[in-house]
Amino acid sequence: MNWSKSIIQCLVTLIVLAGLSSCKNRRGIISEEPLKNRSASFLTNKMGKNTFDFEWIGLKMSTDMELEDQSESFKANMRMRKDSLIWISISPALGVEMIRMLISPDSVKYVSKVPNNKHYYLGDFTSIEDFLGLDADFDILQDIIVGNPIVFDPKDDKYRSQIDGRQYVLTSKYKRKMEKVVGADDKDLDPGLDSLFIDPNNKDYIKLVEKKDQEDLIIKRYYLNGSTYQLEKTVFYDLFNNRSLQIEHSQFESIGTEQYPGKTKIEVQQLNKTQVLEFEITRLKTDKEYDFPFEIPADYERKFY
Repeated sequence: MNWSKSIIQCLVTLIVLAGLSSCKNRRGIISEEPLKNRSASFLTNKMGKNTFDFEWIGLKMSTDMELEDQSESFKANMRMRKDSLIWISISPALGVEMIRMLISPDSVKYVSKVPNNKHYYLGDFTSIEDFLGLDADFDILQDIIVGNPIVFDPKDDKYRSQIDGRQYVLTSKYKRKMEKVVGADDKDLDPGLDSLFIDPNNKDYIKLVEKKDQEDLIIKRYYLNGSTYQLEKTVFYDLFNNRSLQIEHSQFESIGTEQYPGKTKIEVQQLNKTQVLEFEITRLKTDKEYDFPFEIPADYERKFY
């Protein structure tokens, strides 16, 4: 496997990509009582209050990935300044740095120190998206790491609330023309549905693809803990490209008044392909400013995608 390509692909695309000794797990009180019906606006407000807010973050994580029937494990040190920069140093089991990345809202840079594959890349998210055939975005990467909802805008999108076992589910509403393609109204979709794929030869689907923007063919679902209202799972069904993205957060930890997931699993499913990235945050700090060292050796060749 091309080590650097695989790491970059997982970190950027699974997108569609801790516990301090003083931390305590955040666990909601388990109740056997059925969940009360809650409005979409109520749940939206609760989820907004539970977002992880920060200015600076330094963290360490252990990561496992499965890509194209191959698997890799590595360690990562990460530093972030909110809405500004993400710095990542990636090392395999032996602890020698192999890749260093610097990501901003409008640029992606990395240096590969992998033997026999030493090079650097300077570009933007558009180039990465074209190369991978998947969407990539700074805000999405930032939010996934700390467990915040991605691509969530209640001002522009409308949602329907449902109950799935011990979780509340917010599902984006879609236009009536989507019913023929999906086979059900959004209020009738099973909130426990693991995947949703459609027949690309469906005549209604073909017409919708031809007439509508890609954004109209995405169904978004957010699963909240029934007691704490913490975001535990996000599922996107991209019907335009016939694929799905699922992000699961677990083992929530406390740092000050903030909550973040100790473990995250990201899975992208296409008709004949599944990509999985799992990471566990082993240390997280928010009490200091960080620098972001990034240098390109003079003898490294630049790579273009």
